[in-house]
Amino acid sequence: MNKKHQDVVIFPGWKKELEQDGLEALKEKRYEDALENILLLEEFEAASYEILTGKVICYIELGRYDEAIALCRKLMKEDEENYYKYLHIYITVLFQTSQYDEITSLLDEIFSTEEIPYTYREQFQQIYDLSQNFNQDYENEHNDKEIQYFLHNLEGGSFQEQWRLLSLIRKKPVEDYVEDFIPYFSDTDLNPVLKTGLLQWFMEQGIDREIEIDKFKQMKMVNPKELSDILDQSFAQEVIKALDWVEQQDPTLFEFTKQILFRFLYVYFPFLPNDKDRPVITDAILSLAVEYLQMDDQYSLDTDESDEREYWKNEIKELEKKYFSQIE
Repeated sequence: MNKKHQDVVIFPGWKKELEQDGLEALKEKRYEDALENILLLEEFEAASYEILTGKVICYIELGRYDEAIALCRKLMKEDEENYYKYLHIYITVLFQTSQYDEITSLLDEIFSTEEIPYTYREQFQQIYDLSQNFNQDYENEHNDKEIQYFLHNLEGGSFQEQWRLLSLIRKKPVEDYVEDFIPYFSDTDLNPVLKTGLLQWFMEQGIDREIEIDKFKQMKMVNPKELSDILDQSFAQEVIKALDWVEQQDPTLFEFTKQILFRFLYVYFPFLPNDKDRPVITDAILSLAVEYLQMDDQYSLDTDESDEREYWKNEIKELEKKYFSQIE
């Protein structure tokens, strides 16, 4: 109760007059006048739930949606007898304000936990279905804008920004944009790391078509759907197998060798080094891991192919620079 009226009792006649004037103004769509009468009744704590429902309508018609939503929530808790009436108004306001996620989440919970009266069930289902459709339309439009922005950024944008955008859209459907992306796989100016990221996106979504890849002056036709993950490639598996003894002696060092192997092959992917180079590449990877972890005093790795191993160590280091350039 408003403090200035806390000791004043409203006369029944005046209360009835305010109610009639408020409802009449509501019928005549004079929402400001109706709200003024309702607020006066509230000051004397004389507003019935019927009158408060009129207040919700005033808020809606005056575009004061947040206040309408808040009042609906309050009435849903206080007037349980008319819970579904307020719920219906509440959902309608959410729909008017395009809060489709909120509607579907709310109705999902209500459908699973409550026995909805027949008079409301069909209306709620219609609103639910429409909200799902509109939400999907919005999601599709939003996805399209994000992917179009990424495509635009592939033309001259920084690699760091290109990689950031790719990371944001990797879970979104790519099928409708395959033709847009295909030219970039053979674009010699595009960072090879980004090409691998794009190819992985295609792989994850099972894109089934031949694509020409250009990396390091090599050309190759691949089908993303038929490709194995980087460390599942036979070359990687053979290197890991050859380093099995390291895992037995030092699991930390072994894990480090796998990380170096992954980064090296990630930049190359879907190309692979020649199988004849696999033993020396294995030695180079282990040598780098030992060097990075400063464990030279524990492992002596001299071999007859030290010059070749040094070549591959430098090659791997250069490719690692490309890999880590995404976070420069």
